[in-house]
Amino acid sequence: MDDSVVITAVASGEVDTAELWEAHAAGADGWQDVNKWTRELPERIAELAGRALAGTGDTDPGDTACVIGSVYGAGHVAETMRARLDAGARSSLAPESFLYFNAHGVTSLVCLRHRLRGYCATVLGPGAGLQALALAQRRLRLAGDGPVLCGAYEMLSPTAARARDSDPVTGWAAFLVLETAARARERGARVLARLGPVETCPRPLELAADIRATAPLAELAAVLTDDGAPATTTVAVAGRRHGYRCTAHKEG
Repeated sequence: MDDSVVITAVASGEVDTAELWEAHAAGADGWQDVNKWTRELPERIAELAGRALAGTGDTDPGDTACVIGSVYGAGHVAETMRARLDAGARSSLAPESFLYFNAHGVTSLVCLRHRLRGYCATVLGPGAGLQALALAQRRLRLAGDGPVLCGAYEMLSPTAARARDSDPVTGWAAFLVLETAARARERGARVLARLGPVETCPRPLELAADIRATAPLAELAAVLTDDGAPATTTVAVAGRRHGYRCTAHKEG
């Protein structure tokens, strides 16, 4: 049986966080808008995940796993909670915001919205995008069951960006649907690319300009939807101790 891992669908796009950060900067006057965007932005991430899943054709959500990575997760929720507590405004805390306090809340929302009932995990920290990809590949090779929705999301606040020596960046989400080649062939799915393993490599001396966990997955999604892109693409990212890299070979 061919247990190599292939990509059968992708989706990638902006999750515009500009109004969220404007509301944060407004202090108490912006708290209601912060509550609104805290609820709405995860839904936009789930919509992008749905686009990737729709691109696979006939797959059973009950068999589909979900692995998602993020550098900052839902850290902006902690930022607003801290600001309100420091201001002595405990009563202004929105109870529903606690649903998104944990980074896994976004992953759970994706699974709930699309009725995914397979394995589920969230990976956090530098290199989380490719670490999530490595975990998704491992899941496929060990379990050999249904597809894996593998993705990353980022809503990096201006404060968090500065802490990582980065300029402020907009939010983003990127998703790939992974399957074993044998399963994809069995159901007649279109294969976009064959995916090599995620490997460790020396950590780059200089950090990439885009520090979001979404960067390598968004690059793969862009390449696989561009007919003029190279047939082979390697993406790489820096983790805490070393780098990670992965190569995709376009098909079709």
